[in-house]
Amino acid sequence: MIGEILMTQDIGVDEFLPLFIASTLVLVFGGFYVGIYTAVKVKLLKNWAMPFSYLFWILTAYCLYLMGSYMHVNDFTAKALVVAALGILILPHAVYYMQDRVHEENEH
Repeated sequence: MIGEILMTQDIGVDEFLPLFIASTLVLVFGGFYVGIYTAVKVKLLKNWAMPFSYLFWILTAYCLYLMGSYMHVNDFTAKALVVAALGILILPHAVYYMQDRVHEENEH
């Protein structure tokens, strides 16, 4: 029943490996995005590296798209994947902003 709500058709055997790879790359590329973004913000990397973090976010969003395509998701789940991609983009910005504000307020 839940599978019917999330997907419009079954996942084919020939789609399993690409689905597995795409979902794994969501984690890998997302980790590189957050890692490079954080390293630039705390000045472990130079500012010129920041576009690479956004490149990894684009790759993450594309892999989320591929994942949804291979899973044959319905419209609601596709929209949830878009919200997830935007959340991945915004979350490091929000965390760094809050951390920076706390650091400014508690500076000795």
